[in-house]
Amino acid sequence: MEPVNDAVRSVAGWLSRHSTELGWRPLSGDDIGEFDLGTGSPHSAVLQVVDDEWQLRLHTAKGPSLPVLGPVESSLDVILDALMFALYMRATAELDRPDRSASAQLALVLHRLAEATDDARYAGRAALLLAGHADKDGRDTEARARAEDAVRFFADARDLTAEDNARAVLESLAPSMNRRNA
Repeated sequence: MEPVNDAVRSVAGWLSRHSTELGWRPLSGDDIGEFDLGTGSPHSAVLQVVDDEWQLRLHTAKGPSLPVLGPVESSLDVILDALMFALYMRATAELDRPDRSASAQLALVLHRLAEATDDARYAGRAALLLAGHADKDGRDTEARARAEDAVRFFADARDLTAEDNARAVLESLAPSMNRRNA
C-alpha cells in the first residue's frame, strides 16, 4: 500500500500547487487517490487509483470511459502526459457530436494542464480544439486567435508537422469567415 500512498501524495502535492489554474479538488470521503478535475455537471473527469493503476474516469455525452494512465509507480511526468493524452483523445472524439459541451470542457482542462506543466505540444492541441469549437459556434475572431495560439505553441515545441497542420487550420478559417460575413 505504501507505493500507492506515495504516488497519491505526489499527485496530490502537484495538484494542490496548481489547484487555482486547474480548478481541481480532491473528492471527499474514504476515496484515497481520487481527484475531480472540475469539468462540471453533467460531465465529469476524475483521476483515480484503482488496483495500483492511475485511471481517468470520464462521463461525457459519449458515455462512460475509463482509460488507464499507467501503474501507480509511474513518475508524475508520465502520469501527467498520459492524463493530457486521454483528455485530448476524448475531447477530439466529441468535437463533432451534437452536444459538444464535454469536448469544450475537456479542452479547457487540457489547456490548463498544459499551461501548468509548460507543455507546448498539448497547449497547441488544446488551442486547436478550442479553435474548432469557436469556429463551430461562429466566434470567428476567437477561432482565429486560438488557431494562431496553436501555431505559436507548436513552433515553441518544435513540432513542425503539427505547426504546419495548425497553419492549415488557420488558413481554412479565413474562407469560412468570409462566407459568414457575405
